[in-house]
Amino acid sequence: MAIHQGSTELLAAIPRAFDGVAVRVLDANGAPAASFGQAGAGGTELRAAMPEGALVAAVPAGAEGAVELVQALLAAVVERERLESDMDSMNTSSLRLLEMVSMYGETLPRLSAGGDDAEIANLGVRACQVAAEVKHVVYFAHVPAKSCCEVVVHTSIDSEAVRTRAQELDAVQGIEGMLADVLASEGVVLRTVPAGRRLGSPGSVEHLAEREILGVPVSYGAGDKRVLLGAMFLIDKATSYGVENQLDNEEGQLAESFAAMLGSVLGARKTAELGKELSMAHTIQHQVLPARPVQLAGFDIAARYFACGAVGGDYFDYVPLADGRTLVVIADVSGHNLASGMVMVGARAMLRTLASVHGRAEQVFAALASRMYDDLTRTERFLTAAAVAVAEGERGVDYVSAGHNDLFIYRARDDRVEAVASDSTILGFLPAPEYEARRLELEPGDVLLLYTDGITEAVDETGEMFGEERLAALMAQLAPGASARQLVDGIVQALDGFRRGSVGSDDVTMVAIRCTDGGGA
Repeated sequence: MAIHQGSTELLAAIPRAFDGVAVRVLDANGAPAASFGQAGAGGTELRAAMPEGALVAAVPAGAEGAVELVQALLAAVVERERLESDMDSMNTSSLRLLEMVSMYGETLPRLSAGGDDAEIANLGVRACQVAAEVKHVVYFAHVPAKSCCEVVVHTSIDSEAVRTRAQELDAVQGIEGMLADVLASEGVVLRTVPAGRRLGSPGSVEHLAEREILGVPVSYGAGDKRVLLGAMFLIDKATSYGVENQLDNEEGQLAESFAAMLGSVLGARKTAELGKELSMAHTIQHQVLPARPVQLAGFDIAARYFACGAVGGDYFDYVPLADGRTLVVIADVSGHNLASGMVMVGARAMLRTLASVHGRAEQVFAALASRMYDDLTRTERFLTAAAVAVAEGERGVDYVSAGHNDLFIYRARDDRVEAVASDSTILGFLPAPEYEARRLELEPGDVLLLYTDGITEAVDETGEMFGEERLAALMAQLAPGASARQLVDGIVQALDGFRRGSVGSDDVTMVAIRCTDGGGA
């Protein structure tokens, strides 16, 4: 049983501090793993259970006064080992999570740039196999007109045994067995192979499995608009260091993530072929936007979003941070087409994942900028964003911006609107920019307004822009006594009047955050 260096030093110090006291480390089987000091005659034996094994201390006769202190030191070492183990586990999980975020970020643009459905499926399936470390990944395309599925991609690790087994798979399969179960599901289906047996009939996908097989449907849309494209199967974890690992929740989550990416890209192409690509992208985009305002004690929050076409590049969200706060974020991808919408969807997924491992808004923005730099430069796009980190019951908030529009603050005590300028780097301009958060203290009645330039750059029939000054004056007029919803609705109404009901040439998004009497000191 191995213990950490710091714990070893603490245990070694006990015999030096107490004459005649000896300490042993036992493994899970009770065998000695390490010892410190020479035990004196007689006395008391103390034990402390470890996650794997135990600590045993011998306190000699005549030193009974040290018993309580030695017992406390053993307990401290045990607690230290538990904390070290938790940290090791967290570090491993975080690294794995960041690796997955990077892989998702690399895969999605490649899928979007694929020449045809087969190439897109091949890219997604191979990336999934590398991420999940499995022997086989198979992607079937659903052919409803023929009531069957066709193998589009089948990847296998390079070994003779696996290649031989792969030849058993029929290229066309009827919708039955595990394939039928996966197509009918909306999540992960996992099957375990009984010892000494095989699943399904020869030629079926489940017959390939030696130990386990995991399947997920590939689709796009939701509810009664959900369209089934096919199914993806992960078969048998690869053996590492002679150990036969098992498929579990991690592989299931990976499969669902890659299936979602495949579904989004293949679904967009399918819809384009039917002349409905913009309608589909509109549906996808609205599915990833919050369905309702977030509820935070001490704050009243509301948002409005309008795309200038079927698909927009704007985005807002309420994202949980690793430290328990909520990140109220708004962003604007250059362009207003399908590609911009897909970049926004990818940015949302990456931002949410990064927020789950970082506790500060500036850390999330720095990591997001670094990971999206290559994708944004390849697609010749950029992304501006701003966010406010809010904690329930606290009036102090942190604000960070990546080249976004100025933040407006209505100060109830002075009845005025002030602007907080943004001088940070736009995402996509530098590979590793740094960001700083600014602390803003609010009082009841104060209101923050995050918005995109679709508001300030809107024009009337003469070509005059709405402008920041007009927006600030409007906010000063509407904010006193108004709820967050009343404020954003009032701005929308004024903007419509300014444009005389015409649809603008840019997306319109805003989020209002009002500090209420529920805030803390």
